[in-house]
Amino acid sequence: MGLTEWASDHLLATVAVSLAFLTLSVVSVLGVAGWLLAAVLGLGGAGTLGSLLPLFVAGLVVGVPLSVVGLVAAAAGLASRASSAVSGTTEVAGIRLGRVASYVERENRYARMVGLADLVENFDTRSAERRADDRTERLKERYVEGEISDHEFERRLQTILDEEGVQREGVSAIDDELHATERN
Repeated sequence: MGLTEWASDHLLATVAVSLAFLTLSVVSVLGVAGWLLAAVLGLGGAGTLGSLLPLFVAGLVVGVPLSVVGLVAAAAGLASRASSAVSGTTEVAGIRLGRVASYVERENRYARMVGLADLVENFDTRSAERRADDRTERLKERYVEGEISDHEFERRLQTILDEEGVQREGVSAIDDELHATERN
């Protein structure tokens, strides 16, 4: 597991560690700056801060690189989470948009003339076969319920296959199901 995956899986811990090292870095910078200011101005606190100077330097040496790594890891983890959330949302939205466009195109000849489904195809991340299968399933349901005739079913099925650019070779599983339904 890489740093990005770990940071994405443990985002809260990554942010907490980053903030801890960032705090160490800030305290160390303030300690060194306070010592320098006290030494330059000749204040009495320079000796006390001078005894803590090695700790401040160690804090800088350790804190700055680790806070940078921690902040980069937290940013990468956050970006990874955001990317997967957006990707999933985009895929679902694309599928819904594709279904709506297919429905509108089936019901409206002007939408068919414009090629509405082709326009939103970039948003629908499903393959042409998957889109054709989904549309065929809905068509099959209408046929089984008696809403459309055999001839209308065959005509619309061919339209779906043509629109999606899918070629069916031989008898498909859907044809087998339809024939079994007809016999019952």
